Amino acid sequence: MLSGADAMGPNPWTAPRPTAAAHGLTADDLDDDKLADAMDATKKELKQFGARYLSSFIVPLSVVGVVYYVLVGDFSFVRTPISLSTLPAIDLARLPAWEWAAYLGASLILAAVAAHFQSLGYKKAKVAREHYATAGERYRAFQEAERQWINEQRRRTTAAFWQQDIRKIAAGKGMKPNDVFAQEVGKLFVAWGWMVKLNQRSHDYGVDIFANGKEGSAVVQCSHSADGGPAASEVRDLAGSRHAFDADYGLMISIHPPSATRQNEFFSERGQLEFWHLGHILEQALVLFKQRTGENPPEDSGRSQFLNRDGTPIAWHVGEQAAE
Repeated sequence: MLSGADAMGPNPWTAPRPTAAAHGLTADDLDDDKLADAMDATKKELKQFGARYLSSFIVPLSVVGVVYYVLVGDFSFVRTPISLSTLPAIDLARLPAWEWAAYLGASLILAAVAAHFQSLGYKKAKVAREHYATAGERYRAFQEAERQWINEQRRRTTAAFWQQDIRKIAAGKGMKPNDVFAQEVGKLFVAWGWMVKLNQRSHDYGVDIFANGKEGSAVVQCSHSADGGPAASEVRDLAGSRHAFDADYGLMISIHPPSATRQNEFFSERGQLEFWHLGHILEQALVLFKQRTGENPPEDSGRSQFLNRDGTPIAWHVGEQAAE
């Protein structure tokens, strides 16, 4: 993976796609009719809480009272005025039998339990009301996150990002365009399943990226020159680095490919070097965008300098195209 000290923020090619669930949204929250019904039901439950809480005590007490009246029919003790001065004179025999007192106590316990559950329901309804009330805000946040997720990948399918935006990013962070270019290339390698280590602190041996994957090991040199392809000396250095690090091959990635000289052809055939220009990067970015989003990449006239009509990289230097 990219070394933490050198990576510039999250990798858009491996960042998971935002989901509604991650923003606390359910399928019902995304259905306007179901959401409206749920909000109405919650408001109704909150409005009825006072009556329900009171009924938790009234109902069991009323049941005990009605049963006592039907079976005993003597409520005369209720009509006896009770005060501190008369309390010792109350005829205890007129009070209900002890089992009825037990029933009354049990009904009060039952009422307290019912009231407790009503309170829990009330708290739950308040949480649900807050959930439904903020559903619209969370849905907009989800849409914005998804839009940014797609845009971060969409912009990397354009030639302008790799040619102009790289330089703007580098200027804003006080870095060299080559370093930012290497980091973006490294992120693509990670998306392809390679293990990547950036070598930007020291730039030892002219290597920007050390990569390992199922195809083997590679040393990668990146060049962001807008004036032309890599110089012959850069190609020689990469060939020496590939040999020094015993890598399976070396990869030169630049905006424009190196000139088609005999030396470069020799290093390509005998030095196990490959030359990629921006067309190869764009080709891979287009494939990744389609795989990850399920959408067709946006149109971009700038790609015509680097890609054929069928989407394959142009095999010649852009400056040599007219001579072909």
